[in-house]
Amino acid sequence: MDALRTIVKIEAVSVRFFSQGDERAFFEWLDKLPFVERYEGRGRTLYISINSLAVDEDGLREMLALFRRYELGMRQLVIFDRDDFADWFWDKQAYWYKDIFG
Repeated sequence: MDALRTIVKIEAVSVRFFSQGDERAFFEWLDKLPFVERYEGRGRTLYISINSLAVDEDGLREMLALFRRYELGMRQLVIFDRDDFADWFWDKQAYWYKDIFG
């Protein structure tokens, strides 16, 4: 395995779009995240491959917002819990805390 890449897969299940523009915005958002290596849909699930070592604070905040906006399973984002983010990621007042750590 490449020392600079650790690929993890997260799932977006039954993503709900309210218009074609909303769907386009979702995929454009994913495409703008530099750590997203690829994604592919099978059935009602979109599998998103992420280079977890490339996720920085801004990127994790974008993932939190994306998952919150589209009501996706946030608990799986616990995979990004690491010392680099501990000072803010574990904020019990944050909108994501209960969904991820609760």
